[in-house]
Amino acid sequence: MVIKLYLQKIGDQTLVKILKILFLIYTILFLTGCSFVASRIIPVNKMEPPSGKFNVGTQIFHWTDESRDEWFSDDPIDKRELMVQVWYPSKLTSSQIDPWIDNARDRTSELVEFYKVPKFVAKAVDRVDSHSYYGAKPIDEQIFPIIIYSHGFQGFRSLNTIQIQELASNGYIVFAVDHTYDALSTFFPDGRKVLTAEKYCYGCEEDDFYKVFRPQIETRVDDIIFILNQIDSIKNKKINSNFHSTLDTDNIGIFGHSFGGGTSLAATIIDPRIKSCISLDGWYVPIHPDIYNQGLSKPFLHIGRPKWDYNDNINYKILDQILELRKDEAYKLSIEGSHHYDYTDVPHLSSLTSIFRLSSDLNSTNVLDITNTTVLGFFDEHLKSNNSNWKNDLSKKLNTTIKEFQNDK
Repeated sequence: MVIKLYLQKIGDQTLVKILKILFLIYTILFLTGCSFVASRIIPVNKMEPPSGKFNVGTQIFHWTDESRDEWFSDDPIDKRELMVQVWYPSKLTSSQIDPWIDNARDRTSELVEFYKVPKFVAKAVDRVDSHSYYGAKPIDEQIFPIIIYSHGFQGFRSLNTIQIQELASNGYIVFAVDHTYDALSTFFPDGRKVLTAEKYCYGCEEDDFYKVFRPQIETRVDDIIFILNQIDSIKNKKINSNFHSTLDTDNIGIFGHSFGGGTSLAATIIDPRIKSCISLDGWYVPIHPDIYNQGLSKPFLHIGRPKWDYNDNINYKILDQILELRKDEAYKLSIEGSHHYDYTDVPHLSSLTSIFRLSSDLNSTNVLDITNTTVLGFFDEHLKSNNSNWKNDLSKKLNTTIKEFQNDK
């Protein structure tokens, strides 16, 4: 009976394909006892190339905020250290293709533990390359709006590389940060590896919850503010770079996934330099009411699942309150049947992600089309004053509903 229901759900051809893949994998595992060998045959997709006219260059910075003690550390002399990657428009390529995730082989145990996938699947991520060229020379004849990206809890800075490259190829400069101690793992140039801290409070009372998460989200927001300050320093040539002349600091946006969506929203409320915000299936519960009760006065867009899975949907109750208190236009988009990680690169990298419940059963190409249309269209409208009819395009997509909140306050 169980097999019959499963066949009805996924289809005969899909099941046969899955069984063939698993049979091959486990046969090799049985014969070799080697998860590395098995990882070489995992079906991995090429990353979707960006649609814009520019090539995409990338660089990595290691920055220390000397003004902040490290909240996550017990060492009183620790200062806040961050790894920040920037993607930008480039005319040229370089000989070095940037991998999707840095230090992939050294992240295997964390990928297995957090994402609940077999070891041979985790090891396969080192085969995924981006469409970005490390060290490629930036275009320096024009200026480009700036976007900041914030990952979710135990995420990493490249988890939405497809959207980042889409933006950079269409004329944006994108900065993404590993929120140290909150990222899956962070690797510093001297070889240090920093794992996720365990200062978390699940299922606890509200006062205890905010004792943990309020300083945590404040740390994340301060990371964003620090990056904005560093961008100003790059533009003013206080930090050496070859793209200082291309930064349009009058037009800055931000987006993030999950906890990064909540971080992006809070940073947008707090820092006036941020002009617009997108949240990808954002988690808003950690944002203290003192922050969101101030009211959001910038264009804001949430795209995500129709319902969250736990805690009596309190997350969307908070989102509805944020939208009610807004002082500018806002949008709430839903994709019926979607999964939390559909709003990252995850479902587009392998056909096996839905098997391990890392993505939904929706067609990943359709989900990607909706996400890219939303992210690029929204920022084009609000940072470049280009109306690309993205809302009309989205209204024609399957499984998608749009609720628009006009600027009537």
